[in-house]
Amino acid sequence: MAIDFSTVNWLYVAIMAVFAFVAALLGGLISFRNRVGGALLAAILFAAMYVVWNYYPHPQIQLPIVSAYSYPSGG
Repeated sequence: MAIDFSTVNWLYVAIMAVFAFVAALLGGLISFRNRVGGALLAAILFAAMYVVWNYYPHPQIQLPIVSAYSYPSGG
């Protein structure tokens, strides 16, 4: 399956990459360089940043956020 890179929202990818970097950096610093603790903290911090970015309403920032959701039809 080929990826059409012209349809990728690169701004959104960059924002998520920055969130992952900050989460990893803070996770490593807070856990005093413990690898497992740092990875766990980084995952928690990234999840928190992702939820705030995608689900907290911030109309003054005109950046890509999740605005349309599709749910499977229940039967």
